[in-house]
Amino acid sequence: MHAMNDSEKTSRPVLTFAILSGLFALSMFYRGSNAVIAPNLVSDLGLTAESLGMLGGAYFFCFALLQIPTGPILDTIGPRLVITACAFIGALGGFLFAAGQSFGAVFAGRLLIGVGMASMFMGPLKVYSLKFPPDRFGTLMGLTVSVGTLGTALAASPLAYFTRLVGWRIPLALAGVASVLLGLACLWVLTEPRKNSDGRATRAVSASGESTGIRQSLKVILGSLSFWQMGVACFFRYGTFVSMQGLWLAVYLMDVKEYSPVEAGLVLIILSVGYAIGNPLAGRLSDRSSRSRKTYALWGMSGYCLSLAPLTGILPMEHPFWYGLTAFFIGLTNASGNLIYAHVKELYPVTMSGTALTWLNFFTVSGGGFFMAAMGKIIDLFPHTGTTYPPSAYHLTFAACAVATSFSVILYAFTKREK
Repeated sequence: MHAMNDSEKTSRPVLTFAILSGLFALSMFYRGSNAVIAPNLVSDLGLTAESLGMLGGAYFFCFALLQIPTGPILDTIGPRLVITACAFIGALGGFLFAAGQSFGAVFAGRLLIGVGMASMFMGPLKVYSLKFPPDRFGTLMGLTVSVGTLGTALAASPLAYFTRLVGWRIPLALAGVASVLLGLACLWVLTEPRKNSDGRATRAVSASGESTGIRQSLKVILGSLSFWQMGVACFFRYGTFVSMQGLWLAVYLMDVKEYSPVEAGLVLIILSVGYAIGNPLAGRLSDRSSRSRKTYALWGMSGYCLSLAPLTGILPMEHPFWYGLTAFFIGLTNASGNLIYAHVKELYPVTMSGTALTWLNFFTVSGGGFFMAAMGKIIDLFPHTGTTYPPSAYHLTFAACAVATSFSVILYAFTKREK
């Protein structure tokens, strides 16, 4: 019996991490799935660039708005029920999207998917803070983000290939099934054993304390200039990145360079590989170095701005190798921007870290919603024939992303260093 308990103690943390990372990877799959199925959505539903951008942005707007109450809800109800319920809501959205026959139907499906996936990053972080030693938090966060890139990779060439075989509806329906199964697994693995007799009293005091602490935390955090500077940096850094990764880079390659969906998906996979390598690399360097996390975030985001330059048309690129190389460095350099989460966590007292992280994530994800739609709006302003747009439409849009992100990096440079 003792041996079995030891085995459970060893396997349950691993299983917990695997399930939570799987849910985050699924959210990343949903997030990027519109990119390679965009031609199918256009032909089947008659979408324009503007409506395609709105469809992509729907996920992010719901996701972003729900970041505001997510922290307090996770603290009050607990991650077990919140993550499970959200997984089921995301599954409903996936089924609705897969069955949709009009823009309104698939738009509603994307909204529900955004609602369902809203806790799939903050939820795991809450679990890690409750069930794992504090000195493993950063490592677990970086590994979770890296595992999430598998979902992004699946939403690239594999999804394009599968779509070519069976259409775009079946893969989205299967994602809904995966949401249900992982939700049930989460409900099972995140047990909340009561080991002490005063557990009820402890939770009551904690709940009361956190209720007061939320108001105090918001006053301190939202009254801090450094927090807003970090929020702006996250808004532009991630907003531009995910809008290209999740839609517009693939659309550009298919529309202007005449890549097939599978070929465009391969470029996105290379981008995801760069991002997967960059996250643990940046975290490891910042953990082992005497330099601040802010320093590594600044260098990485500056490199990200430079990596966007080849997409603005200033450099002639024809061979797929150069697009793959550009995509790799876009992912590699952008990943260091996630160190801002560690920066904000260490800038404020531990009693405020959860609220600070949740609000920072609001800026991060709302940037995705804004740029996904805004880039489509800019592209749609150019004269076009049907669904074919001139190269200059994309070049100007990518240039706007580089300039806007550069501005946010300058602002971030003047934030306080972590304590």
